[in-house]
Amino acid sequence: MDCQKTSKVNSKPIDDIIYRYRLAHMLNAAVEKGIFTRMTVPKKAHQLAEEIHYDPRTTEKLLNVLVASGLMIKSGEEYQNSLVGQTFLVDGEQNYIGNLVRITVGSNALLDHLNDILKNGSTLQRGIDFDRVQLLGHAEGALCEELDLVLNSIKGMPEFSHAKRILDLGGGHGVYSMALAQSNPSAIVALFDQPNVIEFAKEFISKYEMDGKIRFISGDFNTDDIGTGYDMVFVSHVLYLSSNLPSILRKIYNSLNNGGTVVLNHWMIDDCRTSPRVSVIFDLYISLISRDYGCHTVSEFNEILRDAGFEDVSVFDIRTPHSPSMIVVGLKK
Repeated sequence: MDCQKTSKVNSKPIDDIIYRYRLAHMLNAAVEKGIFTRMTVPKKAHQLAEEIHYDPRTTEKLLNVLVASGLMIKSGEEYQNSLVGQTFLVDGEQNYIGNLVRITVGSNALLDHLNDILKNGSTLQRGIDFDRVQLLGHAEGALCEELDLVLNSIKGMPEFSHAKRILDLGGGHGVYSMALAQSNPSAIVALFDQPNVIEFAKEFISKYEMDGKIRFISGDFNTDDIGTGYDMVFVSHVLYLSSNLPSILRKIYNSLNNGGTVVLNHWMIDDCRTSPRVSVIFDLYISLISRDYGCHTVSEFNEILRDAGFEDVSVFDIRTPHSPSMIVVGLKK
């Protein structure tokens, strides 16, 4: 063994992956049981254990993990949320992302099929169940991670300020629909999504007292007509699940008025398909459901948009370490 060479490398990248996986499941257990919501005031481990009907010894060990992770603080025998835990993990608080934790960590069950899919090349061939927790988690992710970045990019476009009709295609929870309507009060904003998602969006949007500001259209944009006469079509984080992206973008092109704009907000993968890491992991993960699903490169979007008839394609780089989104814009002349 060459000790000199061995000393220059260590197993930290592997260790980080292993321990982050363990820690994610411990965090999810705490979120599922509402531990952070109960720890807004100092408590001893046995007091919390009595409230949630957990074993006191194991509960104390879990709380110690949360302290070591910076999500709680410990003083004597009492535990309490840290500022991070209090801000993001207390249900009912403005910046709560507990459902985002649930859908991210909980989705790991899909990876149980990874070895079989790698061996056989098959996929699960099923859709994603956008239930209430899924939609809440995606809404929390939008609000916490990228809404302001997306909106600041769009608000600077003259096409947006002049738009009279805007479609939020696959708008899901309605966070972007509300933001678009607030930023351009003179525009009519419509949210298009599947019927069960529309029912959730109506309820979610009503919490923000914007019921009358958003119109709702039920359907599947892969197969159904999406309407016409739009000045802008906004599409965020749904085209990973399209089996025929060129067809969707042609449909969007035909739905726009001359001078209309399509705005695509998605996690992008580089041309080598090896970075950013978040996109690369997601690209594999989503492909377990269907071989047609996955992340796209900016070059791919550029080519497909031009093939669909769009011109003056431009890109806004709004990537962060946790959300590698880029906005691709195309104009119909």
